[in-house]
Amino acid sequence: MKFENVAVSGEYIKAMDFRPREGLEDSYVIGQVLRKDSRGGFVIECGFDTEGMRVGKEVFVPFEMSFMEWDERVQYVSEGAYKKIKCVGGL
Repeated sequence: MKFENVAVSGEYIKAMDFRPREGLEDSYVIGQVLRKDSRGGFVIECGFDTEGMRVGKEVFVPFEMSFMEWDERVQYVSEGAYKKIKCVGGL
């Protein structure tokens, strides 16, 4: 699956909700991977959410989508970058 090897449990990822488009705010979550789910995706503990509603919750991030997929939808985030994001409230 496209993003299955981006991270392992304990590492961090950024997952976009929608493909970035000019004139629209980016929408994404950043969090620590808790596990890989049998449904074909990561389960993360959300540490940052552009919408602010998912922080502290478990969020499912699919490895691959059947439509509207793009190369940067799921990205690895280093632990150091994650800590900076948490300190300043986002990217």
